[in-house]
This record gives sequence, C-alpha cells and structure tokens, in this order.
Amino acid sequence: MTKKTLILACVLVALIALAYGYQGPLKEWQNNLGKPKNILAGIKIDQVDKIEIINQGKTLVLTKQDQKWKYNQTKDFYADPAVMSRIYNELKTAVESEVELVSNSGERKSEFKTDNTGLEIKIYQAEKPVADFIIGNQASDYLNSYISAPESAATYAVKADLSGAFNPTDWRDFTIFSSAKEKINKIRFQYPNREFTVELKNGQWSGLLPYKFAVKTEKIQPVIDIMSNLKAAEIPEQIFNNTGLEKHLIIIEASGEGIDNVLMVGQVKDDLYYAKRGDSDNIYLISKAERDQLDKWSWQLR
Repeated sequence: MTKKTLILACVLVALIALAYGYQGPLKEWQNNLGKPKNILAGIKIDQVDKIEIINQGKTLVLTKQDQKWKYNQTKDFYADPAVMSRIYNELKTAVESEVELVSNSGERKSEFKTDNTGLEIKIYQAEKPVADFIIGNQASDYLNSYISAPESAATYAVKADLSGAFNPTDWRDFTIFSSAKEKINKIRFQYPNREFTVELKNGQWSGLLPYKFAVKTEKIQPVIDIMSNLKAAEIPEQIFNNTGLEKHLIIIEASGEGIDNVLMVGQVKDDLYYAKRGDSDNIYLISKAERDQLDKWSWQLR
C-alpha cells in the first residue's frame, strides 16, 4: 500500500467516524440539547419499596412486604393489587417519558395544582429517598399530568395519568376471601341456638353433624361461593365495640385442600352487616343478601 493510499484510507476512516458521531451520539446530544430533565428519571420501578402520599398535611404510607403493600402501617390491611398495578404502570410510563416544561413561574404553580395543594409523592428504594415530587392536575388532553419538585418553580407535563393513579376511590384491598371454590369440601355452621356440618364425599354433599341429612348442591352452592370469594361492601371504622362480632351470631368455617376460611358475622349497620375473618382483626361490612345466605337451618339445605 502506497503512502498516498494509506493517507486516503485514514481520511476515509475519520470521515466514517465523524459521520457516525453526527448520526449517533452527537446527533442524540443535539436532539436532547435544551430539553428539560425528567425529575422522575432516578426512579427504578422494580426497586421501589416504600411510597408516601402527602395530601393536605396528611401522610399515607405504603410499605412493600413480599409482593404486597402494607396499608398505612395497619396490622392486616393491604393496598388493592389493582390500584398498585396501575401506579406501577403509570409511574413506569412517566419515568421513561420526555417531559415538557409548561411553566417556570412559581406564581403559576397554583394554576396547575403543583403547589402545596397538590399530592406530594415520596418514593423510596432500600429505605432511601430517590424522588420527591408533586402531582397536580391532569392536563386538558387527559394524556398528561402536571408535576413539579416541591422547592422548584418549574412545572412540567408528563405523558402519564399520575393524577388518576394516585387518587383511587380507596387504597385498601376489600377482599375478604379469594380461594378456589372447588377445593372446599367441608362447611361448619355455628349459631347461638344450633350447629351443624356438611361435607363433600364422592361428589355428593351431605350433613354429618349433629345427624346425617341429605344436602342439595344447588342449596349449598351460594354458601360455597361466598366463603371462597368474598369482597366487603365497605370498610368501616376499625372499632370492635357495638359490632356484635363478640356474640358469635354467625360463624361459618369452610375448609378443604389448603383452605381454612372462617367468617364471623355480627350486627347490622345501615343495611350492611359487620364481618371479620377468624384469623384477622380487620372489620368489614358485607351485604344483607350475603349475610342471609349464611344464616341457615339444616332443613334449608335439603
């Protein structure tokens, strides 16, 4: 290879490198030049283990335990999985999105509700804070949410429904039971004036105690449905007094393969009935129709 050819080859390589730099990293740098930084970019969704939601001076704390989120440091209440799934999805979208600067005026933050009237969200990873931001109004296009850092005058629009995700009707999971109904093979009914047990054997339900009696599948099926999959109509104030739960008015135990669901039903409250699981102090309210299905005499199952 001659010296001239070698020089031309080096020039060609340099031009190719220059072209790559322009089309690749350099062009990307130019494209990003002047764009605002996403204030949520430091959040690693899969590593989030604590979220604080501050609303009008009141703080709600969600703490991750295994795959569930403990609600506000209560004993047994957890956040609704559907609510948390939506938060994960919208937060992930926001973290990966570009943001648009809509205002750099602190005086205009009240217009977007990104001042102290908005929702302040604190995100933690390994118990260390990684993000602190305020969610304001949803934009008029219903595609963007307004966000800001508490001490910043800037307000940004991000393409994620953070406003909707962090404002559920209720954070708590209303599920009382969620079990496979086909695995239930025994149900015990206990009331102040009677007690009896029914069992499934060889595909047929029948009464065992205090005496044997026939049971029709269509009569026992509503009880199985309730005792396998039950959601509260409401979650009342967690005060045990005046619930009637200590009187053992109704106790139903549904058991089977890996299942031991015990439900206690108490007094009426505004057409709903107090109820709790046997293994939890959480107090719920269930419908009158559900309560009535559980208030049985043995003859009603024949």
